[in-house]
Amino acid sequence: MTKRFFFFFLIFSLLCAFISAESVVSDYTIQKVEDFVTFRVTLKSEKDEIAYQKIQALRDEALANLPEYAIDYEQEECILESLYLTEFYEHSLSASGNQKELRTQMKKQMKKDMACIDNRSQKQINEWLYQFTADVTSYYMTRSVTATFLYGMRVKDYYEKALELNKDRASSHVCLGNWCFYAPRIFGGGLKKSLKHFEDSVNCAVIPGEKYLAYISMSQINFEYKNWDVAKEYLEKAIALDLGRKDLDLIARCNKKGYSYFQYLRNRSGIDEEMPENEKDEDDK
Repeated sequence: MTKRFFFFFLIFSLLCAFISAESVVSDYTIQKVEDFVTFRVTLKSEKDEIAYQKIQALRDEALANLPEYAIDYEQEECILESLYLTEFYEHSLSASGNQKELRTQMKKQMKKDMACIDNRSQKQINEWLYQFTADVTSYYMTRSVTATFLYGMRVKDYYEKALELNKDRASSHVCLGNWCFYAPRIFGGGLKKSLKHFEDSVNCAVIPGEKYLAYISMSQINFEYKNWDVAKEYLEKAIALDLGRKDLDLIARCNKKGYSYFQYLRNRSGIDEEMPENEKDEDDK
């Protein structure tokens, strides 16, 4: 009787743990995220104004219906708001005159996401909250050396926590690989670590949008290593997904001029440049 009771107790405990892990956030939110991970790749080929409209429409629809499905409304709202905000920001990087306003909005979302994390134990947090909090924080800190020192290691920690919850999440491997590429070795960065995460992303990517990210990351890290044939091979894999050519054509042009897409993004986002004094906030001083 004791052995039988122990056996059923063990099975019951495992089932409860499984149900709890699966029920942190709703299937509705997970599906919205996974659908957008691929859709955001196709948006790269749209004109910015069209992309803004589509992102806003998806955000409004997703949040309007969220109360009906949410298991943890606050967390799921943070996940969805961060998802759409980072993509909106990505299309706004080249726009003039609104960088300060956009960055202020990004900081507000960053603080909201961090508070959401701080108010929960790790077992109550879905991997996507860690992932998107890291993304939002990364966008916020990029143009400020001081803010980068303040938040850079926290970004790394969030990506690592996302991978602790799901070691097969390609998006987290790609983002952690990007972090390692841009971070100095003394802080835990470096090309070898970057390459390892990109290799892992290729091995576990299932969603088409994640495959796209994994392939272009592997292409460009191999370009950095001067493995030209391998770089071309992975770029062709990304092209074969047929999710749009705008970024892929840009990558090809960068490579033809002798530098990687990583270097292009460094210059575009101003990673190595200090922002104007009138755009700084308290975290930049």
